[in-house]
Amino acid sequence: MPRTDDQMEFVQRLAESYRGIKFGRGVVGKTNHATLALFGLWAVILFRLSENLIVDGMLMGGGAIATCVYFWWVHKTHNFAAANPWAMLEGAELIEYKKWEAEVKGLPPPGQLLIPDPKSGANGDG
Repeated sequence: MPRTDDQMEFVQRLAESYRGIKFGRGVVGKTNHATLALFGLWAVILFRLSENLIVDGMLMGGGAIATCVYFWWVHKTHNFAAANPWAMLEGAELIEYKKWEAEVKGLPPPGQLLIPDPKSGANGDG
């Protein structure tokens, strides 16, 4: 099937709209990228369908395998996130969560020394 200007314009508009999308953070937020990739894969497969049954079967088979891998990965990712609520966080938010978690448990925040520095005079020696 020859590409028309309309198809290329459609793809360009999709690419422009994708640039403005902001996804969530953390492990679960990364699932959005995989979802878009899967949609893109199926769009390519559907655009490439022809009258050659062998090629179409191979395309559909490849798409089916990719879809199965996607659903397995999403299932495992969501199970991990359910067991580890901090998986929704990333970067500074994760550090703040870990500090809060240590504070609630009565532990020193992560990154603090457990033994006071003798040079600081904090142990009462002066």
